[in-house]
Amino acid sequence: MRSPIIVHLARKEILSTLRDRRAIFSNLIIPLVMLPAIMTGLPLAVGGLFEREQETVTELGIVGLANLPEELRAIISAQNVTLVEVADPEMVVREGDYPAALAVPGDFVTHLASGRPATIRVYSKQGNLASELNASKIMAAVQVYRQQLVATTLTEAGLDLTVLEPILVDTVDASSSAELASGQLAWLIPFFIALWTLIGGQMAAIDATAGEKERGTLEALLVAPVRRSEIVVGKFLATLTFGLTAATMAIAGYVLGGVLIRSLFLPRLGEQAGEIVDVLGGSLSIDLGTVLLLLVSALLLTSLIAALLIGVTLFARSFKEAQSYVAPLSFLLIIPAIGLQFKDLLDLGSGVYAVPVFNALVLMDDIVKGAVTFGSVLVTWLSLAAATTALLLFAYGNFRREGVIFRT
Repeated sequence: MRSPIIVHLARKEILSTLRDRRAIFSNLIIPLVMLPAIMTGLPLAVGGLFEREQETVTELGIVGLANLPEELRAIISAQNVTLVEVADPEMVVREGDYPAALAVPGDFVTHLASGRPATIRVYSKQGNLASELNASKIMAAVQVYRQQLVATTLTEAGLDLTVLEPILVDTVDASSSAELASGQLAWLIPFFIALWTLIGGQMAAIDATAGEKERGTLEALLVAPVRRSEIVVGKFLATLTFGLTAATMAIAGYVLGGVLIRSLFLPRLGEQAGEIVDVLGGSLSIDLGTVLLLLVSALLLTSLIAALLIGVTLFARSFKEAQSYVAPLSFLLIIPAIGLQFKDLLDLGSGVYAVPVFNALVLMDDIVKGAVTFGSVLVTWLSLAAATTALLLFAYGNFRREGVIFRT
């Protein structure tokens, strides 16, 4: 193959795609901005909501207010809660009149006085954050009151409080510093990188195949003194360029998000919001070696996706039809990303690194968490390279089939 011709073809496809400003926006701006926005915006928003909810005086429903001991009522009120007598606590919570409610039976105080267990029923909506947060206020108040009663009873009996806890458990987090810094949602990093390889490359691939069919320029290219293999490689390189650019911007966006959250926003966040930052991996600090491993892995994954896009979109007769072909390909990334969340629960074994696409997501997750090994890198990269070669041969075969090329 003649390199100058391939470069010329690739440059032509790149310039053709760049005429659409959406390509620049989707490949450069969105992936660079999205991850920092999620990493900084979510903790700030959630932290503000928690702070507001804690400071706002909330009305909660109650049945049997007169049966509630004054000490417990005072503890509940200290949680910025006002108790309002209602007829049906379950109904008022279900209807949304109150975020949570409780029922205190008439024999509550009597049971406490006699040393028998007393029951308080708390009503809330599972999955409703406001409801669960206010129900937790009641539970926390009851826990404090319970501890006070236990302490009083033990003191009167001449016993020490430690009698209730004869065994103490000291837990030690054995996670590496990289695992701690990556957060519980570290799987989002490879997912976003992989997703943008598809989003970034699809516009160039569609424009280079179905778009040329629609414009009637593909026939002119085919009768030119250019080999079919050179056409395939040129279009592949153009698609690869856009996909890799988007993936690189996604990596840069994540690094930028970690820097912003640590240096600017973390000091302003409360304790609960700070926990959210840790969950999102806001403490991530990766070195040059990690970035290079991510970039090479992203390059190989982008190569595979670019080859797949070229081979698939060539079947389409129009730009719109090609988009309908590309849409289902996102499931190749979404489904493995969902499985990636449960990687620790599944006995995947080393064979997972030989499965194209999924192996790239697993490897990038390992890289971020500092758990990568030479063997996993080698198997994954070889597998991706082999799959890319096979897909390029598939695309080349399609460019030699008149039924595909002239499908109008």
